[in-house]
Amino acid sequence: MPYSGNKLHPTQKPVAALLPLVDTFCPVGGLVLDPFAGSGSSLVAAQHLGRDWLGMELDAEHAATAARRLAGYAAKKIAA
Repeated sequence: MPYSGNKLHPTQKPVAALLPLVDTFCPVGGLVLDPFAGSGSSLVAAQHLGRDWLGMELDAEHAATAARRLAGYAAKKIAA
């Protein structure tokens, strides 16, 4: 498969594209479930909007990437 140009995952989605989807289809207090979390873009969008989230990823490297992204967003939010 040719390289897609995404830095974190071959099928990485921009968080900005997922924010309106999470906002529209997950009610406040709802849960975003991503059984194929990849680099965690949907989970970052959920976290950004204050939704609960649960992600699963079989690939350990991608799971670690998602965990770093989520921890980094949480740290930025605390610092603000």
